[in-house]
Amino acid sequence: MHLQKLESAHNPQQIYFRRDVLCETLSGNSCPLVTITAMPESNYYEHICQFRNRPYVFLSARVHPGETNASWVMKGTLEYLMSNSPTAQSLRECYIFKIVPMLNPDGVINGNHRCSLSGEDLNRQWQSPNPDLHPTIYHAKGLLQYLAAVKRLPLVYCDYHGHSRKKNVFMYGCSIKETVWHTNNNASSCDVVEDVGYRTLPKILSHIAPAFCMSSCSFVVEKSKESTARVVVWREIGVQRSYTMESTLCGCDQGKYKGLQIGTRELEEMGAKFCVGLLRLKRLTSPLEYSLPSSLLDFENDLIESSCKVTR
Repeated sequence: MHLQKLESAHNPQQIYFRRDVLCETLSGNSCPLVTITAMPESNYYEHICQFRNRPYVFLSARVHPGETNASWVMKGTLEYLMSNSPTAQSLRECYIFKIVPMLNPDGVINGNHRCSLSGEDLNRQWQSPNPDLHPTIYHAKGLLQYLAAVKRLPLVYCDYHGHSRKKNVFMYGCSIKETVWHTNNNASSCDVVEDVGYRTLPKILSHIAPAFCMSSCSFVVEKSKESTARVVVWREIGVQRSYTMESTLCGCDQGKYKGLQIGTRELEEMGAKFCVGLLRLKRLTSPLEYSLPSSLLDFENDLIESSCKVTR
């Protein structure tokens, strides 16, 4: 219903919004795939080329049905992307968003906490997904593999989750160097050459999102996580900025929300702040082609905060 509402309310002259079915689940439920970007300025060839050649951002959520907070963060992201704010329009002009809002519809509908109808954790099936048992993972991975094959690798992949023990919002990323150092491998981490760009987006979010905590982030790839979306998209697909974004089920122990139980407003705010973070990332990675004034980004940041203030 939420996607239908967004689709019916958007301005088709300004926003390209497309809702497809990625696949059907084991029980025949549809798994939606949403595409959002800005419409081309005109039908001129150069504008169409610019429209087609925008970099991709791939987002997914709710692979674990019990992590309901992930859907509230996704709601904040979707509503921000479909909004009329100047920075949302700039963001749509920068990227093509491919979004799977719910990777495990069967689990959500049937009240599961972590598994699908096959009784398996779908976030441990990314290495070798079975098209019959894990169709949503199989087709999501297939779409990412296709984008890689046609040289349109996403700039960012992020899978939204909820965390039952840790506080705040934070990210897990992937780093060879930090993993080697953490595991005390015989190979010296000093010998590993690695672009540290994977830290940029979390660092941005730590400055603009009050619920986000950089010190809780980790970029170590543990053996037990080898078959998760984050690690497979990084290792197999080749997306350097591949993340899991975890939102607390409890509350925050730092920033302006310290000592408060996190609510739906704060989670939606985090989804919107994530979008602002992507815009700032664009400014840092393509400073010559993109020149949105930082004052506008700061103004947008203040607007989000004022609209999501908590009254206790």
